[in-house]
Amino acid sequence: MNVAVCATVRNEAADAATLVASLREQTLAANEIAIADGGSTDGTFEALRAAAAGDARFTLIRAPGTNISAGRNRAIAATEAPLVAVTDAGLQRSPDWLGSLVATVRDEPSAAGAYGYILAAPETTFEAALGAVALPLPAQIDPTRYPPSSGSALFRREWLQRVGGYPEWLAHGEDLWLDREIWRAGGWFRHAAGADVGIRPRSTATAFFRQYFLYAAGDGHAGMLLPRHALRYGAYALGLALLQAQASAWRVLLVLLAGAYLGRSLRRLPAMVRHTSNANPLVAGALAPALRVVGDLAKMTGFAAGLSRRWRQ
Repeated sequence: MNVAVCATVRNEAADAATLVASLREQTLAANEIAIADGGSTDGTFEALRAAAAGDARFTLIRAPGTNISAGRNRAIAATEAPLVAVTDAGLQRSPDWLGSLVATVRDEPSAAGAYGYILAAPETTFEAALGAVALPLPAQIDPTRYPPSSGSALFRREWLQRVGGYPEWLAHGEDLWLDREIWRAGGWFRHAAGADVGIRPRSTATAFFRQYFLYAAGDGHAGMLLPRHALRYGAYALGLALLQAQASAWRVLLVLLAGAYLGRSLRRLPAMVRHTSNANPLVAGALAPALRVVGDLAKMTGFAAGLSRRWRQ
Protein backbone atom coordinates (compact mmCIF):
# COMPACT_ATOMS: atom_id res chain seq x y z
CA MET A 1 0.00 0.00 0.00
CA ASN A 2 1.45 3.38 -1.00
CA VAL A 3 1.87 5.71 1.95
CA ALA A 4 2.98 9.31 2.40
CA VAL A 5 4.37 10.86 5.57
CA CYS A 6 3.59 14.54 6.16
CA ALA A 7 4.76 16.98 8.82
CA THR A 8 4.96 20.69 9.50
CA VAL A 9 7.69 22.46 11.45
CA ARG A 10 8.73 25.91 12.59
CA ASN A 11 11.96 26.84 14.36
CA GLU A 12 12.91 23.25 15.16
CA ALA A 13 16.47 23.19 13.87
CA ALA A 14 17.65 21.09 16.82
CA ASP A 15 15.25 18.28 15.90
CA ALA A 16 15.16 18.62 12.11
CA ALA A 17 17.93 16.15 11.30
CA THR A 18 16.56 13.64 13.81
CA LEU A 19 13.11 13.87 12.22
CA VAL A 20 14.51 13.18 8.75
CA ALA A 21 16.74 10.35 10.00
CA SER A 22 13.82 8.72 11.82
CA LEU A 23 11.68 8.78 8.68
CA ARG A 24 14.50 7.46 6.51
CA GLU A 25 15.16 4.59 8.93
CA GLN A 26 11.61 3.19 8.97
CA THR A 27 11.45 -0.53 8.22
CA LEU A 28 8.51 0.22 5.93
CA ALA A 29 9.75 2.92 3.58
CA ALA A 30 7.32 5.72 2.81
CA ASN A 31 6.70 6.34 -0.88
CA GLU A 32 6.50 10.11 -0.33
CA ILE A 33 7.61 12.39 2.50
CA ALA A 34 6.53 16.04 2.59
CA ILE A 35 7.55 18.56 5.25
CA ALA A 36 6.23 22.12 5.31
CA ASP A 37 8.24 24.81 7.11
CA GLY A 38 5.96 27.53 8.44
CA GLY A 39 8.58 30.28 8.31
CA SER A 40 11.49 29.21 10.50
CA THR A 41 14.19 31.75 11.33
CA ASP A 42 16.64 29.39 13.05
CA GLY A 43 17.89 27.39 10.07
CA THR A 44 15.31 24.60 10.28
CA PHE A 45 14.69 24.49 6.53
CA GLU A 46 18.41 24.34 5.76
CA ALA A 47 18.85 21.54 8.33
CA LEU A 48 16.00 19.60 6.73
CA ARG A 49 17.48 20.05 3.26
CA ALA A 50 20.91 18.88 4.35
CA ALA A 51 19.52 15.82 6.16
CA ALA A 52 17.26 14.82 3.25
CA ALA A 53 19.87 15.35 0.54
CA GLY A 54 19.95 12.53 -2.00
CA ASP A 55 16.54 11.10 -1.06
CA ALA A 56 14.08 11.86 -3.84
CA ARG A 57 11.10 10.91 -1.67
CA PHE A 58 11.39 14.17 0.26
CA THR A 59 9.50 17.29 -0.73
CA LEU A 60 10.43 20.30 1.40
CA ILE A 61 8.03 23.23 1.27
CA ARG A 62 8.62 26.81 2.35
CA ALA A 63 5.31 28.07 3.73
CA PRO A 64 6.02 31.22 5.77
CA GLY A 65 3.10 32.56 7.75
CA THR A 66 1.15 29.31 7.81
CA ASN A 67 -0.22 27.92 11.05
CA ILE A 68 -0.02 24.22 11.94
CA SER A 69 -3.24 23.34 10.11
CA ALA A 70 -2.24 25.13 6.92
CA GLY A 71 1.23 23.61 7.07
CA ARG A 72 -0.20 20.10 7.41
CA ASN A 73 -2.58 20.73 4.52
CA ARG A 74 0.25 22.05 2.33
CA ALA A 75 2.32 18.95 3.02
CA ILE A 76 -0.61 16.61 2.39
CA ALA A 77 -1.46 18.40 -0.88
CA ALA A 78 2.11 17.82 -2.08
CA THR A 79 1.59 14.02 -1.92
CA GLU A 80 -0.69 11.56 -3.72
CA ALA A 81 -0.59 8.28 -1.77
CA PRO A 82 -3.97 6.94 -0.56
CA LEU A 83 -2.61 6.58 2.99
CA VAL A 84 -1.33 9.69 4.77
CA ALA A 85 0.68 9.43 7.98
CA VAL A 86 1.23 12.60 10.00
CA THR A 87 3.84 13.31 12.63
CA ASP A 88 5.89 16.07 14.25
CA ALA A 89 9.47 16.90 15.07
CA GLY A 90 10.63 16.25 18.63
CA LEU A 91 9.04 12.80 18.91
CA GLN A 92 10.71 9.45 19.54
CA ARG A 93 9.52 6.96 16.91
CA SER A 94 10.56 3.32 16.63
CA PRO A 95 11.74 2.02 13.23
CA ASP A 96 8.44 0.11 13.03
CA TRP A 97 6.30 3.24 13.57
CA LEU A 98 5.07 3.59 9.98
CA GLY A 99 4.80 -0.14 9.37
CA SER A 100 2.58 -0.54 12.42
CA LEU A 101 0.21 2.20 11.27
CA VAL A 102 -0.06 0.78 7.77
CA ALA A 103 -0.53 -2.81 8.99
CA THR A 104 -3.33 -1.69 11.29
CA VAL A 105 -5.37 0.01 8.55
CA ARG A 106 -4.63 -2.87 6.18
CA ASP A 107 -6.14 -5.26 8.73
CA GLU A 108 -9.10 -2.91 9.35
CA PRO A 109 -10.29 -1.91 5.86
CA SER A 110 -13.32 -0.03 7.22
CA ALA A 111 -11.26 2.16 9.59
CA ALA A 112 -10.69 5.81 8.73
CA GLY A 113 -7.19 5.53 10.13
CA ALA A 114 -4.86 4.37 12.88
CA TYR A 115 -2.84 6.06 15.58
CA GLY A 116 -0.23 5.69 18.29
CA TYR A 117 -0.35 7.06 21.82
CA ILE A 118 1.74 10.10 22.75
CA LEU A 119 3.63 9.02 25.89
CA ALA A 120 5.87 10.97 28.23
CA ALA A 121 9.60 10.32 27.90
CA PRO A 122 11.09 12.48 30.68
CA GLU A 123 14.80 12.99 31.21
CA THR A 124 14.86 15.20 34.33
CA THR A 125 13.10 15.34 37.69
CA PHE A 126 11.00 18.28 36.55
CA GLU A 127 10.01 16.46 33.36
CA ALA A 128 9.10 13.34 35.35
CA ALA A 129 6.73 15.40 37.50
CA LEU A 130 5.26 17.11 34.46
CA GLY A 131 4.91 13.82 32.60
CA ALA A 132 2.82 12.48 35.47
CA VAL A 133 0.59 15.55 35.31
CA ALA A 134 0.23 15.98 31.55
CA LEU A 135 0.21 12.58 29.87
CA PRO A 136 -1.47 9.26 30.73
CA LEU A 137 0.16 5.87 31.00
CA PRO A 138 -0.90 3.29 28.38
CA ALA A 139 -2.89 1.31 30.95
CA GLN A 140 -4.93 4.41 31.79
CA ILE A 141 -6.06 4.99 28.19
CA ASP A 142 -9.33 3.78 26.74
CA PRO A 143 -8.45 3.24 23.05
CA THR A 144 -12.10 3.61 22.01
CA ARG A 145 -12.19 7.17 23.37
CA TYR A 146 -8.64 8.34 22.67
CA PRO A 147 -8.52 11.25 20.18
CA PRO A 148 -5.61 10.56 17.80
CA SER A 149 -2.88 13.15 17.99
CA SER A 150 -1.37 14.28 14.72
CA GLY A 151 2.01 13.50 16.22
CA SER A 152 1.35 9.85 15.41
CA ALA A 153 -1.57 9.08 13.13
CA LEU A 154 -2.44 7.74 9.71
CA PHE A 155 -5.54 8.62 7.69
CA ARG A 156 -7.06 7.29 4.53
CA ARG A 157 -6.86 10.24 2.15
CA GLU A 158 -10.53 9.86 1.27
CA TRP A 159 -11.46 10.68 4.87
CA LEU A 160 -9.27 13.78 4.93
CA GLN A 161 -10.93 14.93 1.73
CA ARG A 162 -14.39 14.13 3.08
CA VAL A 163 -14.01 16.48 6.05
CA GLY A 164 -11.98 19.12 4.21
CA GLY A 165 -8.60 18.51 5.84
CA TYR A 166 -7.26 20.41 8.82
CA PRO A 167 -9.13 23.61 9.85
CA GLU A 168 -6.89 26.48 8.76
CA TRP A 169 -8.99 28.97 10.73
CA LEU A 170 -7.93 27.21 13.96
CA ALA A 171 -4.42 27.92 15.26
CA HIS A 172 -4.34 25.17 17.91
CA GLY A 173 -6.33 22.04 18.66
CA GLU A 174 -6.53 21.25 14.96
CA ASP A 175 -6.00 17.52 15.42
CA LEU A 176 -8.86 17.17 17.92
CA TRP A 177 -11.13 19.13 15.56
CA LEU A 178 -10.20 16.80 12.70
CA ASP A 179 -10.81 13.70 14.83
CA ARG A 180 -14.24 14.96 15.85
CA GLU A 181 -15.22 15.75 12.28
CA ILE A 182 -14.26 12.24 11.17
CA TRP A 183 -16.18 10.73 14.10
CA ARG A 184 -19.23 12.83 13.18
CA ALA A 185 -18.99 11.56 9.60
CA GLY A 186 -19.05 7.96 10.85
CA GLY A 187 -15.32 7.23 10.77
CA TRP A 188 -13.34 5.45 13.46
CA PHE A 189 -9.71 4.76 14.33
CA ARG A 190 -7.72 1.76 15.52
CA HIS A 191 -4.80 1.92 17.95
CA ALA A 192 -1.49 0.62 16.59
CA ALA A 193 0.69 -0.26 19.58
CA GLY A 194 3.88 -0.18 17.52
CA ALA A 195 3.12 3.43 16.60
CA ASP A 196 3.26 4.76 20.17
CA VAL A 197 5.76 7.61 20.37
CA GLY A 198 7.62 9.33 23.17
CA ILE A 199 7.85 13.04 23.84
CA ARG A 200 9.88 14.98 26.37
CA PRO A 201 7.60 17.14 28.52
CA ARG A 202 8.35 20.85 28.63
CA SER A 203 11.40 21.72 30.71
CA THR A 204 10.01 24.80 32.51
CA ALA A 205 6.72 25.79 34.12
CA THR A 206 6.50 28.81 31.82
CA ALA A 207 6.77 26.66 28.69
CA PHE A 208 4.20 24.24 30.11
CA PHE A 209 1.78 27.08 30.89
CA ARG A 210 2.09 28.48 27.37
CA GLN A 211 1.60 25.04 25.80
CA TYR A 212 -1.63 24.30 27.65
CA PHE A 213 -2.90 27.88 27.34
CA LEU A 214 -2.69 27.53 23.56
CA TYR A 215 -4.31 24.07 23.56
CA ALA A 216 -7.23 25.36 25.64
CA ALA A 217 -7.49 28.52 23.53
CA GLY A 218 -7.99 26.24 20.54
CA ASP A 219 -10.74 24.38 22.42
CA GLY A 220 -12.50 27.65 23.20
CA HIS A 221 -12.13 29.03 19.69
CA ALA A 222 -13.59 25.85 18.18
CA GLY A 223 -16.22 25.33 20.89
CA MET A 224 -14.76 21.94 21.84
CA LEU A 225 -14.78 20.11 25.20
CA LEU A 226 -17.18 22.58 26.83
CA PRO A 227 -18.35 20.18 29.61
CA ARG A 228 -14.77 19.29 30.55
CA HIS A 229 -13.71 22.91 30.86
CA ALA A 230 -16.90 23.82 32.73
CA LEU A 231 -16.19 21.02 35.22
CA ARG A 232 -12.71 22.42 35.82
CA TYR A 233 -14.07 25.91 36.53
CA GLY A 234 -16.62 24.38 38.86
CA ALA A 235 -14.03 22.31 40.72
CA TYR A 236 -11.90 25.34 41.46
CA ALA A 237 -14.91 27.43 42.46
CA LEU A 238 -15.89 24.71 44.93
CA GLY A 239 -12.32 24.49 46.19
CA LEU A 240 -12.16 28.23 46.85
CA ALA A 241 -15.50 28.12 48.64
CA LEU A 242 -14.36 25.27 50.90
CA LEU A 243 -11.06 27.03 51.55
CA GLN A 244 -12.92 30.06 52.87
CA ALA A 245 -15.30 28.01 55.00
CA GLN A 246 -14.93 28.37 58.76
CA ALA A 247 -15.89 24.85 59.84
CA SER A 248 -12.98 22.39 60.00
CA ALA A 249 -15.14 19.67 58.46
CA TRP A 250 -15.26 21.63 55.22
CA ARG A 251 -11.46 21.94 55.25
CA VAL A 252 -11.17 18.18 55.68
CA LEU A 253 -13.52 17.71 52.74
CA LEU A 254 -11.33 20.04 50.68
CA VAL A 255 -8.25 17.93 51.46
CA LEU A 256 -10.06 14.73 50.52
CA LEU A 257 -11.34 16.20 47.25
CA ALA A 258 -7.90 17.59 46.40
CA GLY A 259 -6.37 14.16 47.03
CA ALA A 260 -8.90 12.52 44.74
CA TYR A 261 -8.32 15.20 42.10
CA LEU A 262 -4.56 14.68 42.16
CA GLY A 263 -4.75 10.91 42.52
CA ARG A 264 -4.36 9.94 38.88
CA SER A 265 -1.30 12.15 38.41
CA LEU A 266 0.33 10.84 41.58
CA ARG A 267 -0.29 7.24 40.52
CA ARG A 268 1.61 7.93 37.32
CA LEU A 269 4.57 9.41 39.16
CA PRO A 270 6.46 6.18 40.04
CA ALA A 271 6.48 5.12 36.38
CA MET A 272 7.75 8.56 35.33
CA VAL A 273 10.49 8.48 37.97
CA ARG A 274 11.57 4.98 36.90
CA HIS A 275 11.76 6.18 33.30
CA THR A 276 14.20 8.92 34.35
CA SER A 277 17.52 7.54 35.53
CA ASN A 278 18.44 10.48 37.79
CA ALA A 279 15.02 11.68 38.95
CA ASN A 280 14.52 12.60 42.61
CA PRO A 281 11.17 11.04 43.62
CA LEU A 282 10.65 13.39 46.59
CA VAL A 283 11.18 16.51 44.50
CA ALA A 284 9.02 15.12 41.70
CA GLY A 285 6.27 14.34 44.21
CA ALA A 286 6.38 17.89 45.53
CA LEU A 287 6.36 19.40 42.04
CA ALA A 288 3.47 17.38 40.63
CA PRO A 289 0.60 19.05 42.57
CA ALA A 290 1.98 22.52 41.84
CA LEU A 291 2.30 21.71 38.14
CA ARG A 292 -1.26 20.37 38.09
CA VAL A 293 -2.45 23.77 39.31
CA VAL A 294 -0.27 25.56 36.75
CA GLY A 295 -1.77 23.44 33.98
CA ASP A 296 -5.32 24.04 35.19
CA LEU A 297 -4.77 27.80 35.35
CA ALA A 298 -3.35 27.69 31.82
CA LYS A 299 -6.39 25.79 30.58
CA MET A 300 -8.90 28.05 32.33
CA THR A 301 -7.35 31.29 31.08
CA GLY A 302 -6.68 29.85 27.64
CA PHE A 303 -10.21 28.52 27.21
CA ALA A 304 -11.66 31.89 28.22
CA ALA A 305 -9.40 33.62 25.68
CA GLY A 306 -10.48 31.18 22.98
CA LEU A 307 -14.16 31.65 23.78
CA SER A 308 -13.71 35.41 23.61
CA ARG A 309 -12.24 35.08 20.16
CA ARG A 310 -15.08 32.79 19.09
CA TRP A 311 -17.72 35.25 20.29
CA ARG A 312 -16.03 38.18 18.53
CA GLN A 313 -16.18 36.43 15.15
